[in-house]
Amino acid sequence: MSIKKTLRITLIIFSIVPIIIVSILAYQLIAGRLISIKRDNLNQLAVTNSNGLKAMVKNQQTEINLLAIQNQIYNLALYNQSLVHLTKKDDKDLLRSAMELLKKRHALYPSCSRITVYNTRFQAIASSDKSIVNTDYSDSVTLSYIKATGCAASGVSGLIKNPQLSFNDITNKVSSYCIEIGCPITTEIDGYSTIIGYIISTIDLSYFKDFLSSIKMGETGFGLVLDKSGIIVYHPDSRLIGTSIDNEKLGSLVSSYYTGKISQNGAFSYTYDNIRKIYGYSVIPELDWVLLVKQDVSEIIHLAVIIIYVLGWTVVILIIFMIFVSNKFAKSYTDPIIDLKDVMRTASDGNLEVQSNIKANNEFGELSRSFNKMLHIIKGNYNELTAMHEELITNEEQLRNNYNKIEYLAYHDILTNLPNKLAFTERVNSTLSLSPGSNKVHAVYFVDLDNFKTVNDTLGHDYGDNLLTQTAEQLLSLITSDDILARAGGDEFLIFRENLSNQREATEFGAKVIDAFKKPFNLNGEIAYVSMSIGIAIYPKNGTLTNVLIKNADIAMYKSKDTGKNKYTLFDKSMEDELNRNTIILEILRKAIENNEIYVKYQPQVNIITNKIIGFEALMRIKSAKLGELSPTEFIPIAEESGLIVELGEWILKEACRFNKNLMELGYTPYIVSVNISSVQINRTGFITMLDNVLKETSLPPRYLELEITESTIVSSITDAVTLLNSLQALGVRISLDDFGTGYSSLNYLTSMPINTLKIDKSFIDNISKNEKDSLIAEAIIHLAHSIDVEVIAEGVEFNDQLSILQAKNCDIIQGYIYSKPLNPSRLLSVLDSDKVNIKYTKKEAGLPDSGDDILSLQ
Repeated sequence: MSIKKTLRITLIIFSIVPIIIVSILAYQLIAGRLISIKRDNLNQLAVTNSNGLKAMVKNQQTEINLLAIQNQIYNLALYNQSLVHLTKKDDKDLLRSAMELLKKRHALYPSCSRITVYNTRFQAIASSDKSIVNTDYSDSVTLSYIKATGCAASGVSGLIKNPQLSFNDITNKVSSYCIEIGCPITTEIDGYSTIIGYIISTIDLSYFKDFLSSIKMGETGFGLVLDKSGIIVYHPDSRLIGTSIDNEKLGSLVSSYYTGKISQNGAFSYTYDNIRKIYGYSVIPELDWVLLVKQDVSEIIHLAVIIIYVLGWTVVILIIFMIFVSNKFAKSYTDPIIDLKDVMRTASDGNLEVQSNIKANNEFGELSRSFNKMLHIIKGNYNELTAMHEELITNEEQLRNNYNKIEYLAYHDILTNLPNKLAFTERVNSTLSLSPGSNKVHAVYFVDLDNFKTVNDTLGHDYGDNLLTQTAEQLLSLITSDDILARAGGDEFLIFRENLSNQREATEFGAKVIDAFKKPFNLNGEIAYVSMSIGIAIYPKNGTLTNVLIKNADIAMYKSKDTGKNKYTLFDKSMEDELNRNTIILEILRKAIENNEIYVKYQPQVNIITNKIIGFEALMRIKSAKLGELSPTEFIPIAEESGLIVELGEWILKEACRFNKNLMELGYTPYIVSVNISSVQINRTGFITMLDNVLKETSLPPRYLELEITESTIVSSITDAVTLLNSLQALGVRISLDDFGTGYSSLNYLTSMPINTLKIDKSFIDNISKNEKDSLIAEAIIHLAHSIDVEVIAEGVEFNDQLSILQAKNCDIIQGYIYSKPLNPSRLLSVLDSDKVNIKYTKKEAGLPDSGDDILSLQ
């Protein structure tokens, strides 16, 4: 094959193939991007509309909750439970007024089938549908709300047939199904909330039809709702409502969410009915529903297909054009090559006088001239060797310069031009090797900028680099020519000062550095205040090796940060011991559950009026074979910082719930067990699901579990906190606000938080009998809590005078050593075995100061 033909074919191939590849890649990228955008849109659409769906249900829940406390309904339920006695006339008036109220409320909601009041025997005692009054539903399949909620809370049932329509009457499946929204009617008997009836509103699915039918996306996109069993709650095709969706993946979305397999909201691609579709979903735990918004992929990528068609026609036109162009192009290149080939053959035969005569002004002309020049160079090979020698000398000089540059980079920081840590270590090693065992005093300073990350995050890395450069210049201005300053990395610097007169001179320099950074830096017009945390290690007191001195200075620097920043700290052996101990404690915590070194003690909580135990707080304890009993104040911060508090917190929740459930099964009066929840634990994704699983696993009724949450956990975001606490209360557990008064106490969040109890911090109780200010604060807290119907627990009560004051101020519950120290489970059981609590032990056992009366007792 000739070179001309080869070149022509090559030009065509290399011109068309890239276009084809680009076309394929463009299609893939465009289609993928379109699908990705559509997934996000469908996900957002599902989330937005699920919030609207929840709001509609919430509106009906609020309405039924308000009806439950109306006098007509409440009095009728009381009378029906024989808790009040009325004349026949009053009885009829009471029923009539209740019926009128129900009919009036029923008329306000076209989608409401009926509103009915039931007694605790499940008999209809009043209804907007008069025909069902006095009907006994105890054996009926209706009252699904009561079955769904366990008869004890406000809630929403699953999907049921509309009780007002017969099978032959069904013409519209949207109206043939309904849900029940109900609320218990309660009264206070002997201080306990007792259910005396139920009020239930039956809502047609037509209530949601207009809202759900508005969900559309293109030609193939619409919304549908499934329950946790995969039953279709809503579909644009009303014939499908009430049927089970014939797909396991779509039908199990709600159950998959509850088992933690999927998140609450999301989107996915899935082939259903042999059609690839994209689904956006949002699980609604309050209803056990999932809202799906779907659209066919074929509709989404239609635009990408059009683009490919355009590119295809473009390729065809280009092929025709390139065939014509390649012929012209190949001829212009192959003719000079053939001429040059003939000249080279003549030269190879020995005729070095031959010359190439290609006159073109392109590469071929240049090649022709180069060929003529080459023949001339061959004749003068000596000159060529000389030129090569000079080139070698030039290359050698360049290599030497490169080596010097590499050596500089190996020992210096590029940003600040300071020596780096490697150079610092070598120079300090050299200095220390000249004075081994001498009495000379040297000092290593580990300097770290406080809150440097804030400058980077708020102003940007350019400003951060500027700050580091100015910091280096400032430090250079403070040291002498004998000192060594290096950048250790990030925002850390190392300083070495030799031949100091004493330790005091070392600390004075540290103070000098701190003082020098009180003035702000100007970072390209932005003013930034920077402080320093400095650790100091003294040679030979704190080490004789460079790495040891740097390590100890680093430990001291972190001590400066932990104790307030903007200060210097001299290394002390206790710091290393503390670090080592913390490391050991961390290892103990990692295996505390596995090694059975974690256990629970329970401190009773006593009603201040009845003098009876009403509950107890579960307190985590660690007893290690290596370190013995560990104080919670020591191991809790380490557990929180390392994240191990999540695992430990789940363990104590299970242990406390299991213990309380066992008490009930043994026949004890139900008590409330309180468990402290760390901010690290409660803010971890999946906390609500974990708590729900613990309650289900231990079978403890949620109302007998109280979570103690500190103020600092919730004040960072009031909105998020309210949502979180509402989710917890939806499970049925109680909420206690712990350590109240020590944080950011504010009426703003206190009045908006769904809490049950409030714990006055021990710091106020300690001086309540000695400090009038603390006494007034305690009184104000109690009064404030009672005004919003919240109980008050005073913790840390140790003396009778504290108890007397709290009794006078109407505190509800007491917890402290005056009644009992934290008890092992067996000791607590012996206390609970008697009707009256009788706990006695010496103050020495309790860890209290001796004041004459050695016995503490609770009668």
